[in-house]
Amino acid sequence: MATVMILWLLGGQIVSAHHVRSSESKINALINAGLTRSSTFRQLVETLDRSDVIVYVDPKLQRPALGAYLVHNIVSAGGVRYLHIAIDVHGAEGRLVPLLAHELQHALEVADEPTVRDSESMDRLFERLAVEFGCGGTTCAETQAAKDIEATVDAELTVARR
Repeated sequence: MATVMILWLLGGQIVSAHHVRSSESKINALINAGLTRSSTFRQLVETLDRSDVIVYVDPKLQRPALGAYLVHNIVSAGGVRYLHIAIDVHGAEGRLVPLLAHELQHALEVADEPTVRDSESMDRLFERLAVEFGCGGTTCAETQAAKDIEATVDAELTVARR
């Protein structure tokens, strides 16, 4: 069964009904591709939808060594935590959707820890969860769960293409 992103107009802007959102059409197309072609991606979004975390996904403008990253600046307001993911929008959908799933797993790791409400507590979380991984000369924290999710979504998209 295909899932489509629900959008509505709020103050002249299109807003997603999901907790994973973007104002960029290319990123919305990636989110929709993930929702329709990967059960794992769909489960990530549905789990975030039930959380107090809203994730905004924007085109990546910094950190050229990384294809995408979860920005460690978190905003907490009104019982909601707001996160940002930056992703390089240049490339094949088959590469970008698993990469986005990887970053959504990081957002879920934050959602699973209600005490993560600022940059310092987010840094401590990822120091605790981090595995050894080269980040191309940049500072980053990588988790095994995110690497596994990326591989799973990649495999699901490969099967869907056949």
